[in-house]
Amino acid sequence: MKRSIKHRYHQMIGILFGFIALQFIAVLFAIAQADNLYALASDIQSIMIVFMFMIFVYIVVIFNYLPYRLNRAIKRVEDLIDEISNGNYQIDIDSSLFEHDRDFENLIYALQKMLDIIIRFDAAKADKIYEHHQRISQLINLLPQIVIVVNINGDLVYINDVFRARYPNISDVGNLNEVIIKDEFNAGIIQVIIESLRYGNNIYDARIEPEGSEQSAVIKGSIVRNRKGIASGGVYTVEIIGEAREN
Repeated sequence: MKRSIKHRYHQMIGILFGFIALQFIAVLFAIAQADNLYALASDIQSIMIVFMFMIFVYIVVIFNYLPYRLNRAIKRVEDLIDEISNGNYQIDIDSSLFEHDRDFENLIYALQKMLDIIIRFDAAKADKIYEHHQRISQLINLLPQIVIVVNINGDLVYINDVFRARYPNISDVGNLNEVIIKDEFNAGIIQVIIESLRYGNNIYDARIEPEGSEQSAVIKGSIVRNRKGIASGGVYTVEIIGEAREN
């Protein structure tokens, strides 16, 4: 059974009082057995020196041992908290309890309970994020317009089924800056989006209307910014009007 630091402290103080009691008993015994005053004084002096040395050594041990035990237990708890703060929630806490004091085990069990709650919360949050992503994806795929979500470097983050049908040669993990389209109309659409990303400008009903073509396109887009206001990407819709042509 693991003993707490408080229990060890009480035990060591009890032993200290035991030394004092033994010293008192030894003095009484010396008084009872004394034949003359000089012998009694010598015996009491010897008893006091011996017990004072023993008590001094014992107090030095207590002075160093208790902080050592306390610091070691605190260090182990700090290590666990550091692991948790670094995102490591899969910690084998049970195997790390052997050297802990009982007082700290309650704290460790509380950490274990907190980890279990965090893991369950993360799992529930991941499920909700996945469901939310599925809803948005399905909603975007139902739109008749082309939908493009792209980061600031031109890497495609998300494209809907309409985009895939119109540009089957463009991969979901492609980059708009690397796309080569020979058709002037479709190349113009991609170029408008690239320029929007380059300059960080929103697009309000930008039109692509090639001369002599029955096709036209209306492009709308908004730049996505992080909390610092720095552009991190954009979201665009493209509505094709007229007969579609192959790129």
